[in-house]
Amino acid sequence: MAIWKMQGLRMWLLGAAAATAIGTGLVGTQLHYVTVSYNQPGGTHTTKFWTFRSQVRKILAQAKIPANAHNRVSLGLNHKISGNMKIQVKEAIPIWVRTAHRHFEYWATDYKVRDILAALKIHLGPLDIVKPSLSKQLVAGSKLDVIRRWLASKTITTSLPFATQYKPDPSLYKGHNQISNPGQSGKKVTTVQVLYQNGKPVSQKTLSSKVVKDPQDRVVLYGTAQVISRGGQVVQFSRKMPMVSTGYWPDPSWSNGYTATGIKAQYGVVAVDPAVIPLGTHLYIPGYGFAIAADTGSAIIGDRIDLCFNSGWQAIDWGVRDVTVYILN
Repeated sequence: MAIWKMQGLRMWLLGAAAATAIGTGLVGTQLHYVTVSYNQPGGTHTTKFWTFRSQVRKILAQAKIPANAHNRVSLGLNHKISGNMKIQVKEAIPIWVRTAHRHFEYWATDYKVRDILAALKIHLGPLDIVKPSLSKQLVAGSKLDVIRRWLASKTITTSLPFATQYKPDPSLYKGHNQISNPGQSGKKVTTVQVLYQNGKPVSQKTLSSKVVKDPQDRVVLYGTAQVISRGGQVVQFSRKMPMVSTGYWPDPSWSNGYTATGIKAQYGVVAVDPAVIPLGTHLYIPGYGFAIAADTGSAIIGDRIDLCFNSGWQAIDWGVRDVTVYILN
């Protein structure tokens, strides 16, 4: 009895639909039972209904589902169905995709980042970054960034500066310098690993560093020899001594005319204390001139020096004077 009632209800519905078709001029049109699934970011909505319409575009209009160039429809919009049919529609949402070289709008009918990249045939490298993450589901107006990253090694050669050494040189006058070695820069080779992001370096780390050439110091010699200049002549001296000087003349009445060292007593020969100035030392005495320590005297002890003259009047005229005695090299 229940089965008969159900079949009767179905026949009544079909009859009512047929009557509607006659009233609307659709006589001879086949009645279809369609299932329309509308997939959106928020979920899937399914509608089931009877219709006399056979063209997919009109069926979607009846179901109030937009049919545009971006939405993905399982059947062509102009396709005509026969019998019962299932139609699947995926809503297309606009998103902005930005890569290293492009920035474009894309209508996505897959909403997860992973699926969108697959649809765009964008393959990710091991260091690439995607924002939002691959598992994130997007909505209309979302932005999708694909950041390309890779590592590259490069070699950097740098110059190592040389230092300057200063060394004393007794063969040079004081105040004079001489470069004995001009110096030479060294060389260091460093290998670094650079992380590039969308073509720009963002960080780097050193893999190795090696000095392939040591720098050579620049050597500058500076003079230590003390000098005096007299009459345009420059003479080196090792030290200078303040002394008390006297003059003497080897009077033939009491002197044989020879010094303690056996050389003739004459101008330029001086008597010294050998404990202070060794015999044979060359000297310079301002006001007297160049001399050689070649004589001694019983009264010449310590810081005293006796200067020989060629006449008694010269010796008397010199008298006793404080002088600076320069010990020549």
